[in-house]
Amino acid sequence: MIIRHAVPGDAAELAPALRLEDRAEVLALLGPVDPIAGPAESLLHGLATAREAWTARDRAGRIICMAGVSPFSLVGSTGVPWLLGSDLVSRHRRVFLAESRRLVAHWLTWFDSLRNVVDARHGAAIRWLRWLGFEIGPVFALSHGRFHRICKEAP
Repeated sequence: MIIRHAVPGDAAELAPALRLEDRAEVLALLGPVDPIAGPAESLLHGLATAREAWTARDRAGRIICMAGVSPFSLVGSTGVPWLLGSDLVSRHRRVFLAESRRLVAHWLTWFDSLRNVVDARHGAAIRWLRWLGFEIGPVFALSHGRFHRICKEAP
């Protein structure tokens, strides 16, 4: 896995290659939008607001995922982590797990807590977030879907 700083072109490349569950989550948050343009815009927004954003690729140069963390507000110390991936995430599971654990630990040196939401239908993401040590809240309605709040506090 090759990890480098994310650039806008990565969003355009990843959007049509998103895992079905990641695309469904973005569309549930955004509502009725184009299934490719909506995720691309979401990735570009994440990139534009991120304190840090990364793109992971395999050795052949194919995009695996994009991840980043954005401040929740100009004041306070809450970060909003995000990650969207292609089907290649499962092929690179071992390195993906190690790198995601490293990133979360790094982000918690900047922020007192990390908070976001995850689609209640996305079982793999919920298991991964639990493995990373996030607390998973009860299901609630948001936008056009049902989500869990997620939270991880700095040690």
